[in-house]
Amino acid sequence: MQWLLTLESDRDPIVLCRLMNIFRRKGLEIETLAVNAKSKSYSLMAVVESPQTDVDHIFHFLRQSSGVLSVAYYRHEPTQDASFIFVESAENPENIKRIQEAFPECKVVFASHGKYLVEIPSGLSAGAQFPGLEEPGFLPLSCVRASQHNPQMELVGAASVV
Repeated sequence: MQWLLTLESDRDPIVLCRLMNIFRRKGLEIETLAVNAKSKSYSLMAVVESPQTDVDHIFHFLRQSSGVLSVAYYRHEPTQDASFIFVESAENPENIKRIQEAFPECKVVFASHGKYLVEIPSGLSAGAQFPGLEEPGFLPLSCVRASQHNPQMELVGAASVV
């Protein structure tokens, strides 16, 4: 099953090395990975494959890991249940513009090198107002676990988003 994992960690490269080792040992198959450096922390976003039975264990293991400040897991959902969309637009910069046109009140939660996590305003059905969400480059999601709501995620590499 596909999941999107976001986390904030201390600004220590050894923490990132430990996280990569945890992903390997826990059997997370990384499909996409983006890391942003901020002044006091790192932000990481990864689309991973993992059985649903392992998610709770991995979530608790990560949130208790040294140097990890916050963790959130998002599950791939049918479009009618989605409240977030992961947009891969490195090859097609129009993808993020399409989301912003369909949902003018959407909020980019995380951006790095053509990968975006976008929150869709509540009360809107993503499938009804955005046909084509099943196309490659879009992954509808819902947040299933979060250790801490972190509104301070910094947009890095998103300067070209209008």
